[in-house]
Amino acid sequence: MTINKIVERTTSEIEQITAKKTEQIFQWSKNWYPLSPISYLNPSIPNAIELLGKKLVIWKNNLGDWVVMDDVCPHKLIELSKGKIDSNAENIVCRYHGWCFNSKGDCTKIPALDEEDAAQKTACQSDRSKVNIYPNQVVQDLLWIWPDDSSEAFEESLSLQPATMPEDVIDTPSNNWYMREVPVGYAVSVENSFDPIHAQFVHEGIAFFSPEKTVPMREYKLVSEISKEGFTLKHSGYNKMNEDMEATRQFKSPCSNTTIYTYINGNKNLFQLYFIPTKPGYCRYIGQFLGFVPPSKKSFWQQFLPEDLLIGLQHSSSYQLVNQDLNVISSQEVAYSQVNKTWSKAYYLPTNSDFGSSIFRKWLEQFAGGDPFGKDDLKRLPDRQLYDRWNAHSKFCPHCRNSVEILEKIRGLCDRSTKILILLALISIVIGIPLKIGAILIILGFVSFWVSSYVEDKRHDFMTSIPKRGLPEVKLY
Repeated sequence: MTINKIVERTTSEIEQITAKKTEQIFQWSKNWYPLSPISYLNPSIPNAIELLGKKLVIWKNNLGDWVVMDDVCPHKLIELSKGKIDSNAENIVCRYHGWCFNSKGDCTKIPALDEEDAAQKTACQSDRSKVNIYPNQVVQDLLWIWPDDSSEAFEESLSLQPATMPEDVIDTPSNNWYMREVPVGYAVSVENSFDPIHAQFVHEGIAFFSPEKTVPMREYKLVSEISKEGFTLKHSGYNKMNEDMEATRQFKSPCSNTTIYTYINGNKNLFQLYFIPTKPGYCRYIGQFLGFVPPSKKSFWQQFLPEDLLIGLQHSSSYQLVNQDLNVISSQEVAYSQVNKTWSKAYYLPTNSDFGSSIFRKWLEQFAGGDPFGKDDLKRLPDRQLYDRWNAHSKFCPHCRNSVEILEKIRGLCDRSTKILILLALISIVIGIPLKIGAILIILGFVSFWVSSYVEDKRHDFMTSIPKRGLPEVKLY
């Protein structure tokens, strides 16, 4: 064998080994992430959103396709999400100087240059005037993005499918996605989803959750290999309501946790949760629950409410559970960030119920290289940030946004009615109309005033969990 052939063979073997190692390396940007439920996106305006520390803008073009691109105009780095979509829906237009960009990220117009000027063509064709776009697709009513900005992104994105919800488990499919962005990080959020027994204590006072109903988990085991693609776990019940249940929890990197509860009578519940790392200390949750739970009947008064308001009030009423999670998870994340230890040294995990958390932490450490944003020394957030509802959910959710507008209209109507009724009552007294009529007008005026105050309190519930009246303390029980 000649020296050249030996060199060629050695080089080839090195390349194969390198390629094999590269295949085993998990890369955060080379994966599909669900950015948002389609119902949460406004097709007529640019939608700002973040992922892995990148600021992105989403808009819909005249062909009905969603476009995801960097949220920055190359001219003076203004966020394109502050602009608009042109009347033909062919371009997104920068708010600052009107630069236009099409669905491919190409600059199509610079208003400060004459359209017939050669400088216009030169500037628009320059690589410096382009905005990077990202592969995306709509699956199960979610907009998915591949956030890699390399030249191979579109080709590589075809090699992997999104971690979608299994459609063959539950008889009644649903696309009723719920999304919120919380001020706690990715790692602690996913870890919490593999620790079901916490619900008995954290959510005490809600539904059937109670420390007294807790049952020690008999088993919690790994039923697959841990790889960069994820892992699968099985465990037994953990309270007196689900002792006969077997749960399967499948983690698909980078952000999917699919949990299926199977009972001895054959019934199944499915929890599909996505944990999308947006920026340091923040994570977007997208999820839904499916199972054999009959829909609740509307009360007499609920039958008269607009559908958006009814759904919005349901979302608002669920925030006690959210607040309970935020309270403990935020505390855990801050404490862990301030200890100079690895998770295996910082945590003491002696029970079966801790097994899922330890497996996720092993995956995060061995295959993902740790948290996507590293380990920072975090500080406890003030309550106004931790329990903020508007920026976490309401401003994204079309039902909650519409609920706020509906409640504001009702409040305005009640305010005007109160003034008119009190004025009519005073006039009736002056001109000598029977006191009974004047008394009725005054009573109606007070009722209208009370309704206005009640509606304003409900509107406040869409903004924050901190009470509007009394002590500014969030009740967790």
